Amino acid sequence: MMRQAAPVLGRLNEAGFEAYYVGGCVRDAALGRPVSDVDIATSAQPEQVAALFARTLPTGLQHGTVTVLEGGRAYEVTTFRKESVYERHRRPSEVAFIADLRGDLQRRDFTINAMAMDISGDIVDPFGGRADLQDGIIRCVGDADLRLQEDALRLLRGVRFASVLGYRIAKSTWRAIVRHRKLLRHIAMERVGVELDKMLGGPFPNRALELLERSGLWRETKLSPVGERFNVRCRRDAQDWSGVADTDNRWAGVLLAAGIAPDAARSWLGAFGFGKARVDAIMNRMGLHKEAVESDETGEALRSRPLWTALVLRYGRDDAEAWLSLIGQAPGLAEGLLDEAGAARLAEWTRAMPAATLKELAVNGRDLKALAGTGKQGPWISALLNELLAACARGDVPNEKQALLSSARTLLRNAKELS
Repeated sequence: MMRQAAPVLGRLNEAGFEAYYVGGCVRDAALGRPVSDVDIATSAQPEQVAALFARTLPTGLQHGTVTVLEGGRAYEVTTFRKESVYERHRRPSEVAFIADLRGDLQRRDFTINAMAMDISGDIVDPFGGRADLQDGIIRCVGDADLRLQEDALRLLRGVRFASVLGYRIAKSTWRAIVRHRKLLRHIAMERVGVELDKMLGGPFPNRALELLERSGLWRETKLSPVGERFNVRCRRDAQDWSGVADTDNRWAGVLLAAGIAPDAARSWLGAFGFGKARVDAIMNRMGLHKEAVESDETGEALRSRPLWTALVLRYGRDDAEAWLSLIGQAPGLAEGLLDEAGAARLAEWTRAMPAATLKELAVNGRDLKALAGTGKQGPWISALLNELLAACARGDVPNEKQALLSSARTLLRNAKELS
């Protein structure tokens, strides 16, 4: 992707301006990792950048940023700048454009993100970023206390980089993280959620959980009452969450292992801005786990096809299959209650269900009203459809229209006789 952005740097250079790739793209290129986003820093003023390119967007002129649309891609081009006092430990109150690349790099968070690369591939590294990459160290640029107080989100970013890259945090930076952890309360929960999601979805989630617990950052979000009840239990014999393939399953597993109550978990995930569908998916897997495993000491729900089918209908086939994957990859969650053969049996029952939602059923409300000879709506339609779905899912009746209508006719007749 950096090669595709080269014409942008080239045009700026041809016009007499300095231009460099900066930040994460330089770090990832140096590590041989895929580069997903390219940021460019330049000595050109925003209006000069806009004048050089046919298509631009004024995405952040007050901060010196112009988005250049080139070759079907968008690149953020930002004028070298320095920043004044930060407001509420998050954003600078104002910025000043400068002509010095070193001054621009000096305002960045960590040394591994404070490098620049020119169009020829030469790296500018005034703060030892390459050495820290080689040694596997996360270190603040300059004074760690100052860097973290400027932008409290850096508290989490430091932990995230350490966990995702498998690095250690420099002592001075770690002490500053612990010292200023309460500043995290200034950060919007959505931003906190983005960082935590990247940590838990990364290659070393247990490392992230360990650092979050040791630093006490869990307890310092805006939802601190939830955080104070959270204990990730980072023991040496703890579940290795890197073996769980799906990030939502990791969230469900970690929350279950930590003993978080459903209401608190939903409140927290919602505050992270995960979206209703995603929150529901995670909560469904947690709910199914608690009902099928923790709330059933006999494990009957895991041996009875009708009971298992009822759970699948309640929580959804997709999330039931996801839960089966979770306990297969994190066996400690269902230890002693479900062996490999039992999990395979449940998976087969789930796959064999002819229908798991009303949409998949071969009849609908109109069919039932026609069968009953009435045009009236009412709760009886929903109740009857759900009864047919349960029978179909159990395998008692095929998912065929005539067979379902025949079963519905019998159910309606029995209901009249009992009334």
